[in-house]
Amino acid sequence: MKMRIGNIEKSFILLVFIVCNFLVTSCRSVNQLRYFKNLPDSSVVHLPHVDQELRLVQKGDKLMITIGAKNPEAAAIFNNYGEEPTSGSKGRIGGGGAGANASDLAGFWVDELGEIEFPVVGKVKAEGYTASQLKDVITEKVSPYLREPLVNVKFISFKFTVLGEVRSPGVYALSHQRTTLLDALGVAGDLPRSAKRYDIQLYRDYNGVRTISKLDLRKKELLNNPELFYVKHNDVIIVQPRDMRLFSDEARAYIGLLTLLMGASALLITVINNK
Repeated sequence: MKMRIGNIEKSFILLVFIVCNFLVTSCRSVNQLRYFKNLPDSSVVHLPHVDQELRLVQKGDKLMITIGAKNPEAAAIFNNYGEEPTSGSKGRIGGGGAGANASDLAGFWVDELGEIEFPVVGKVKAEGYTASQLKDVITEKVSPYLREPLVNVKFISFKFTVLGEVRSPGVYALSHQRTTLLDALGVAGDLPRSAKRYDIQLYRDYNGVRTISKLDLRKKELLNNPELFYVKHNDVIIVQPRDMRLFSDEARAYIGLLTLLMGASALLITVINNK
């Protein structure tokens, strides 16, 4: 009888050891999938203030420019030049991918020289200006033709690309004028388990400067770096896949642990039944 009780105790200890080992291994794996895992253990984490960077006009951008004035008829030539609308929408700015209709919107293309062709006044330099600065330039250009002109300039869309190990890779166009890395990954369907959260590449070609930066979503420092946390127009985000051999080994380890767990449970039941 004592021998049977001893066997039951040994089987129970073995079962507890296997379960604990399985839980530790699982937690270790889940910990690798967490975002910003080194944040303080607090219900609210206050991040430092960052100034919002103003977007600059680039070649290939499309701008919506509307002109108002005390005399609407005088302003109409700037908003409906050659019987074609120079601003307004023929489509809808969508949430991304092939469904985005940013290219169907009326507006002003910034050409390869960084200029736009504006009604009556002709070529206007746009590249390198913020929307507010370009507004001042156009206001000065149309002032000889209009009394107290009211000019509005805005970017039609915000475009970026997400490639690699995400659920929905593709080119996305948002109506937002400010987009974070989390926004970009969110519209791409987030990262599956097979993605490296510590090896994300950000390719950027902005204002004549080309860079590739490596991002680690597990570290809170990314939240404090506005240069990397905020996506810029035409950014390309590339998510690297995990080593499939390592991923397969992890799956095999889980299967092995589960097999041992089932075997230990069967052994314990047999010993108890034979008591």
